Amino acid sequence: MKHLRSRLSKEYYSNLCTFFVAVNSFIELTKYLLERDDVTVFLSNRLCQDPLENFFGQQRQRGRAHENPTAQEFLKNTQALRVIHGLCSTVRGNCRGGASAEDLSSQPLPKRRKNTK
Repeated sequence: MKHLRSRLSKEYYSNLCTFFVAVNSFIELTKYLLERDDVTVFLSNRLCQDPLENFFGQQRQRGRAHENPTAQEFLKNTQALRVIHGLCSTVRGNCRGGASAEDLSSQPLPKRRKNTK
């Protein structure tokens, strides 16, 4: 790998190193999972990096123009993201939790009164 460094651009070399790290990590993960007794099949297409990419995207947003945060800044940003996400309620779907089909009615809603001033 070191012999390639002099021949390639800095950005391309960095991307190539990142690719090799990802491939080696995937191989190690596969070995680890298949050595476990409770894992019989490993479906690699089920792996999703989107949550991880979203997390680091939020880290970059918190850092604004500072692209290389220190460990202390990273931890501070992570804590801030935890607080923000803890305060925000997320709504998934268009119904409240706990409602069942039996609770729904086909009756029309009552009409609102007009405010007359």
